[in-house]
Amino acid sequence: MKFLIVAALLVATVSAKSARIASLNNCGGPGAPITFSGTILTDPVPVPGVMHIDLTTDAKVAATQSDGLMVRKVTTRITDNFEVPCFNGIEGTCTFDFCAAFDTYPEKVCSLIPPDEPCSCPVEAGIYHAPDAFATFDASWLAIDGGFAGDYVSRTEIVSDIGSPNELVLGCIEVTFTLSAA
Repeated sequence: MKFLIVAALLVATVSAKSARIASLNNCGGPGAPITFSGTILTDPVPVPGVMHIDLTTDAKVAATQSDGLMVRKVTTRITDNFEVPCFNGIEGTCTFDFCAAFDTYPEKVCSLIPPDEPCSCPVEAGIYHAPDAFATFDASWLAIDGGFAGDYVSRTEIVSDIGSPNELVLGCIEVTFTLSAA
């Protein structure tokens, strides 16, 4: 469930132009303990507006605060390879604490979790299906250098021991979609 949220957050920072190239892909390696699947239901996504997502997360491992898991998200505008800077602490290209995100960004994280699941850490191992998940693109996106409308790809990883020689990517989701004027 928590992994769903992180995945959704990453998806929320992805965007694309009017080519309607929406996709959601699991990018974790073979045997990754956290996998993602689903469909982007809104394309193009109006800004400001909401991207609706049918999201399933299969977490074969639990996550607790003491695990120190981090989320590493990179969002890039495809047409000019522009890396969207981090804003609002969780949108664009950001790195943040997985468990802390539930308390710090509940409006961004909880919309990606099934409503019958708690929006908090710890997150138990299990399969979490959120057919009505959504990511909000607020007016902050309008200020992106070079304009916000266009094709984007957002890659979000759940990582243990980030930046160390023992760094391990536990799960990865990549979302590609279109952002357009509302």
